[in-house]
Order: sequence, then C-alpha cells, then structure tokens
Amino acid sequence: MALLVVAIAAWWLLYGLMLAGQLVDMRSADGEVFTWRRALLHATGSTAPWVPMTLLAYLVVSRFPVGRAHFWRHTAIHLALVAGFIVFKAVYALATNPVFDWYPVLPPLGEVLVTSIGNNLILGITVMAMLHGIVYFEHVEQREQQLDALEKNLAMARLEAVKARLNPHFLFNALNSVAELMQVDVEQADRMLIAICDMLRDGLRADQLQERPLRDELRHVTNYLMIERIRLGRRMSSDVRVDEACMDIPVPTLSLQPLVENAVVHAIARSRVPGWLAIRAWTQGQHLHLSIENSRAAEGARRDGNGMGQRSVRERLHLLYADRARLETFDAEPDIYRVRLQVPLPGTAVPPAALAQGPGACR
Repeated sequence: MALLVVAIAAWWLLYGLMLAGQLVDMRSADGEVFTWRRALLHATGSTAPWVPMTLLAYLVVSRFPVGRAHFWRHTAIHLALVAGFIVFKAVYALATNPVFDWYPVLPPLGEVLVTSIGNNLILGITVMAMLHGIVYFEHVEQREQQLDALEKNLAMARLEAVKARLNPHFLFNALNSVAELMQVDVEQADRMLIAICDMLRDGLRADQLQERPLRDELRHVTNYLMIERIRLGRRMSSDVRVDEACMDIPVPTLSLQPLVENAVVHAIARSRVPGWLAIRAWTQGQHLHLSIENSRAAEGARRDGNGMGQRSVRERLHLLYADRARLETFDAEPDIYRVRLQVPLPGTAVPPAALAQGPGACR
C-alpha cells in the first residue's frame, strides 16, 4: 500500500508540473507575466486533492470492479464517486480561493459546479479507467501466483500419493498378500494387483486437473481401501455411502486419499481390535460436505506423522476456493475421529448464512 501511495503522489506531481508548464505558456501567450512560482502554486493546489481522491477511487475499484458480475450496480457506484469528486472540487475551490486566487470575484456555487464539471468530469473518468487497468493487472498477477501454487501443490500431492504407494512396508505387505491370495483366490489376487496398478497410474498421470468429479476421487480411494481390507483382513471394515447425485460434483484432485490413508495408517492398522472407516457425502446449502470417520486405536494415534496430508489438502482448498471451503477435524469423541471437507458447489459464491440451511438431496 505504501508503494501505491508513493506511485499516486508521483503521478500527480508529474501531472502538476505539466499543468504548471501549460499555465506559463498560455498566460505568456496572452501577454501576461506569469511566473513559474505562481504556476507551481496553482498546479499544486489543483492536483493535491487528487492524491487522496485517487486512493479512495482505488479502494472502490478494488471492491467494486466493473465486470460481467454486477455491471450496472458497480458502474453506478463509480459514476457516483466521480460526481462526488466534482462536488468536492467545487467546494474545495470555494474554500481555498483566498489562498490560490482561483477567481478574482467569487461566483455562486452553481457556476463553480459547472466549471468543476468541465475541469474534472473527464479527468475523474480517466482516473477510474486507469485504476481498473491496475486492479485487473493485480488480479491477473494474483491468479498466476495462485495457479503456480496450485500446480506445485498438486504435484506434491501426486508425489506423496506415489511415495505412499511405493512405501517399502506398504508395497511388501500388499505384494505379500497378493502372493498368499494366489494360493487360495487367484481372482481376488488379480483384483488387488489391478488396484495397485490403477493407484500408481492415477498418481503419476501428467494430465491431472486441479478438480475432478467425486466419482473419480472415490475410485482412487476405494482401490486403496480394497488393498488395505485384503491386507488387514478382519481387522478393518469400510463403508462408503455417497448418493449418485453427488458423484459428478467436482472436488480437489487427490484430496480424499491422504485423509483416508491417515485414518488407516495412524489408527486402524495399529489397533489390536477390529477398526472401521466410513465415508459420507451430502449437500447442505450451496456446499458439498465430505466426512471421513474412523475408529480410534486403543493404543492411541501414531505420533510419527508430519501432517503433510492434511496441510496439503487445506492449502489446496484455500487456493482453489479461498474462504468458501474448509477442512475441519473433530477429535472430542474418545472412540471416533472425524475429518470433514466443505467444498462449494460449481458456480456458487456462498455467504456464511448458507451454512444454516438444511441438507440437500444427496446424503
């Protein structure tokens, strides 16, 4: 903000110098002796109010940019601001006339307003247009930074997913389970191998978008759960209940996998008693809600994790949806741990009040 203030002040300083030069040339052409000192005083008095007015205009343009959304409403706000500038400059001229001698004889306010319209209407519109260019440039820069961050975040998620699948302990146990199944159930062993290949292929895909339908995200998760159910046997059960109406709603790519894996690795796999995991999805207001619940291990959760999974998902939610999405954890219950994702439905800008609405069609 400090840099913006300096830039605006420098701009109006240069404009004032140009205006002073024009005053000297014009008055000299009329045969009047008009010194640079007097010209600079007039130019400074004329342009100085534009510094705070331009800052105010920047704040308004940043908050209410003219675009396809709310075009007429935002345009009216900007025109009202320009009108306010014109009135302010007229009042300013009357108030500072003893200092700058704008008028030899002070005219009525109506005449001063007419003069202010002629002097400041086009200038005010030009200022608003220039500020729109600056704001749009800032938005483009911000968007590019967000896209870069999203690409890095998604690449990290893919690497984490592949790393988890290639974890020697996991891979050894999975392949060992395949070897054992080959002796008793070749068909199930084949399904397990296919699931491992699908997970590796999904994690290594180079064409992944930032979002994909929930059904694709769940396919990745169910492959993982099938492998773990076979590996852990009766020690693990899982239940995925998602209505078909939710399946095509886009969610961040590889957002469920790290959360489900946390539940299996840090709770179920290390428990001596059978554990369970449940995935649910529903709409509420203008959001899709995803819940991952799991039983806690009586021995307590593992403490050797670095929290990368939840951090990665939380950062991606913020970059994609800002404050319209969030990840929450609930660990107050002694036997249950719950993680909930809240993702905005496509094409919605959801106010906080929408959270109070009842559940939607898919649950």
